[in-house]
Amino acid sequence: MYHHHFTANLRRLTDYPNLWGYARDRYRIPAFRETTNLDHIRRHYYGTHPTVNPRRIVPAGPIVDRDAPAGRGAGPARADRARRPARAA
Repeated sequence: MYHHHFTANLRRLTDYPNLWGYARDRYRIPAFRETTNLDHIRRHYYGTHPTVNPRRIVPAGPIVDRDAPAGRGAGPARADRARRPARAA
C-alpha cells in the first residue's frame, strides 16, 4: 500500500526477494495470519486519506501469492522458536 498510496518506495516489497520471503514467513505464522486482515488494511489506507486519495479509490491489486514458498531455506520461522538476545552476565 505504501508503494502506490504514498509513493514512499522506489520498488514494491515483492521486488526485494529477501524481504518478500521474510514477509511470507511471517504470514505463515498462524497467530499472525489469523489476526492480520490485509483487505481491511488496504481499504483503510486508501479510504481514510482524502488529501492523498480524494475519490477514495481502492485498487484491486496487486494480486500476490502469500502462500508461495518463501525460498529462504528450512521453512517459516516459528514464534515459539524466536531468537532472543543473550543476556549480559
